[in-house]
Amino acid sequence: MEPDTGAGDQPGRPVFLRWAVPVLWLTVIISGVFGALILVIPLDLYRLLGHVLEASVALFCMGCCLSLYRSVSGRLLLLLAAFAFFSYALTTTFWYLYTVALGRLSVFTTVAEFGFLCFFFFFIAAISIEFPDRGLSPAATIFLLIVFLAVPIAAGFAVGDQPLHLALVTIRFLVIGILVITAIRHGVSTYTLLWAGICLRCIASMLYGIREAFFIIYPFPVFSGLAGLVPLTVYDLLSIVGPMIVCSLALIQLGLIAYVTGSHDAFFRA
Repeated sequence: MEPDTGAGDQPGRPVFLRWAVPVLWLTVIISGVFGALILVIPLDLYRLLGHVLEASVALFCMGCCLSLYRSVSGRLLLLLAAFAFFSYALTTTFWYLYTVALGRLSVFTTVAEFGFLCFFFFFIAAISIEFPDRGLSPAATIFLLIVFLAVPIAAGFAVGDQPLHLALVTIRFLVIGILVITAIRHGVSTYTLLWAGICLRCIASMLYGIREAFFIIYPFPVFSGLAGLVPLTVYDLLSIVGPMIVCSLALIQLGLIAYVTGSHDAFFRA
């Protein structure tokens, strides 16, 4: 389907958008403030609040997609996005419970990791179905894959004694690379909010993979001697991937609303 025909199938804008859009923008602001609070909030409490916020925002975005599907446009894109948000809400909840039951050293190798990947698979399918294929040269595709795989390959030299961690982070970077290539190939970059959300989601996921594969083994200290700040290692500091994901989910949902209502991003700048 051509991106220029992104207007909703039914006339008018549903009532829920009058408050859903401001709530999503407020979520973007809250995620930025919450990210900075990692320096003052005790780490265990920060992680708990972060996972609650992630799951809550993901479920809210799922509800927005289902409402849009019912009241604006019966597009498969919205159903796939709803599944993606739901899978993330479910997975991040189980991931946190795994850290409590098994400890953070073991959680990266649990089945929860495949739940995180489902988010990307749903959006790869949604973009491929909804947006027209504008083409991408094989050379560019190979180059992008090499760029994404270079990081886990380089990390392999540092964590050579952790083959399972290396395999999981390589799969993660590969799936992220496929999503980015798919988005570029199908012209998603022309939709500012949707593209920004996808990019931020991918960056956060890559930082998470590096954190769990490398910095959990080599927890370099930061802010260890500064008064008024919580002592943190690099691994601890990278808990900010939670607020980054929250922000990305809100931006993706804003982009989806703009797309299916036919307003693109002008509606949000008004």
